Amino acid sequence: MSSRYSKTGFTVIELLVVVFLIALLLAIVIPSLFKAQGRVQTITCQSNLKQWGIYLVIYSNDNDGYLPADSRDWMISLLPYSEAARSASGSPSSNAGPNKSITCCPTAAQSGSIPPSDFGQPFAAFPIQYPHSSETIALGSYGINGWVCHVSPSEKEIYGIPASKNWRRFDVGESASKIPLVLDSMWIRAFPDNNNLPPEKNGDFSNCDLTGGGSRQMRHFAIARHNGRTNILFLDLGVHQSGLKKLWKMKWHRGSDANAPEPAWPEWMQGLPD
Repeated sequence: MSSRYSKTGFTVIELLVVVFLIALLLAIVIPSLFKAQGRVQTITCQSNLKQWGIYLVIYSNDNDGYLPADSRDWMISLLPYSEAARSASGSPSSNAGPNKSITCCPTAAQSGSIPPSDFGQPFAAFPIQYPHSSETIALGSYGINGWVCHVSPSEKEIYGIPASKNWRRFDVGESASKIPLVLDSMWIRAFPDNNNLPPEKNGDFSNCDLTGGGSRQMRHFAIARHNGRTNILFLDLGVHQSGLKKLWKMKWHRGSDANAPEPAWPEWMQGLPD
């Protein structure tokens, strides 16, 4: 009697072909997944900025049309509106601090490294604290353009520029679409000017101005968080993504020279989108 044996299975060559096809598919799919994740983060960030714009409008309506007076505590000033919105939506209310879902860009929601001078990294958050307190109530990664704030009448000058140059309100009588309001940032505020020095690297926080002269204020906002760009809420409540070089062409305060000569771009910025 003769018996037949049926053998099934993959040959080595067939296995290699399968492995190659899987590797090829992964090489195609994984970059697409990262791009999709980046788009989701960008959209979420822009939605957060829109929400801050709504809170600022409500605050302005409650304060004779003026924006917050202290740029260091603008998020704290908006805390009641954030809590009210959270309660109205049915979300649990908390006294622990601002609505954490909107205080940070999704790409920068974790705290920076120690020491504190390293908080301001492009993809890290900084501490939000009550005035005269060292207690961190939340983390943030958005900053306000200090020139939009309603400064105290006793403050005559900010970084060498008359405080009368501050916008103070939404109804400025000029093109509000060109005036930055809240931006992706490494710190809670900044007072940029068109002649400021560009950062030497993405996240040049140690060479930014927290106090003192203002020639390096723009560095807080000139960070490439979104594929070489940054997200900005403007005074007309429009939210747009901008190339970093365009920051030097915006109307930061009433005396801003949007036609000022461009600075010498450092090497890392030369190839960034305009």
